[in-house]
Amino acid sequence: MTALCYEFKGVERNGRRRRGVIRAADESDAYRKLSASGVTPLQLKPATERSSLFSRGRITKADIAALTRELSVLVQARIPIAQGLLSIAEHERNIELRKMVHVLAGAIESGQTISEALTKYERVFGRVYIETMKAAEASGNLASVTEHLADMLDRQMESAQQLRRAMTYPAIVIATVVAALGVILTFVVPKFEQMFASNQITLPLATRVVQAAGHFFNAHWPFVLGGLAALIVALRYWIRTVTGRKAAEEVMLRVPYVRKVIVAVAVGRFARVLGIALGSGLSIIDAILLAGRATGRPLFVNECEEIADRLRQGDRLIDAMLESRYLPPFAQRMLGAGRDATELAGAGRLVAAHYEREASHLTKNVSSVIEPLLTVLLAVVVLVVALAVFLPMWEMVKVNR
Repeated sequence: MTALCYEFKGVERNGRRRRGVIRAADESDAYRKLSASGVTPLQLKPATERSSLFSRGRITKADIAALTRELSVLVQARIPIAQGLLSIAEHERNIELRKMVHVLAGAIESGQTISEALTKYERVFGRVYIETMKAAEASGNLASVTEHLADMLDRQMESAQQLRRAMTYPAIVIATVVAALGVILTFVVPKFEQMFASNQITLPLATRVVQAAGHFFNAHWPFVLGGLAALIVALRYWIRTVTGRKAAEEVMLRVPYVRKVIVAVAVGRFARVLGIALGSGLSIIDAILLAGRATGRPLFVNECEEIADRLRQGDRLIDAMLESRYLPPFAQRMLGAGRDATELAGAGRLVAAHYEREASHLTKNVSSVIEPLLTVLLAVVVLVVALAVFLPMWEMVKVNR
């Protein structure tokens, strides 16, 4: 029987809501597994990423989250990891994932630790994931750390889905505006141009600008479209470089609402990984460096390195964070109150929960912030086109009188 991935929403015994991905043979098996793990399922449906034909040949975040949760169950049940992974692979229909799990099982069976086996797939799991697993193995906290990692991956997927949903409407509107402008410049403007030329009237500025844009687009449209495509590809490549990411981040942080979203997401992820890393046995300095890398923000990484340097010099954590440009005062106070690794791990979880809620709220409201800007954009486009067409027609009416 093949294993399927299901997205679930449920409630834990303590009343906390939980959502994520679980792999099971069918819906009944998924309900049984969730109940056994202390989660009362409220909603269960096939995972959208796994339902796509395109995802069956690649390893998705949903796969990693589900695999991590299953790994947590294996550790808690004291089942040999290699044996458990082979059992998972046997029922896996994703070819690439099945191959990877087989390789991991073989490496662990040959005597490697889990983190050593994972290094072969660093591009899939990420350096932060592997380093956290390594620390968890060393401290003996593998069961709780894998569960926390699975929860974190579930939250990251949920945030990404919220952002995609929020950006769908603006993307459709912008694409529609661009398509409408292309049609106007290609087909509408030439028709009116012939009519205006036959009446020999002086064209206003708006009409001349629209005409010039239409002539340029009609004469050079292959170069325009090709240039735009090349620009997009070049920007994507540049943003993947360290210099490009830093420059793009600097620009985005200057936009007030975007800065709020970036900071909330980064601080939430930083605090979440900080709590997990400290719980896995890492020192405070190593945990801060690892949590900084987990944010994926070069400027935040640099700031965490500066905080670590101050800690090495003997500063208290609260003092080391005072000069931070990105850690909000609330996060500084909460994290700075931790007197040891255990208290700091608990504070990290509280800070993470706070900023994850804030990031979720801000992400859901992205469309409400963008909609007024889109309305202004549409109004400007309509106004320019209307002036370009109706002003000359008004002149024609006056001349014909």
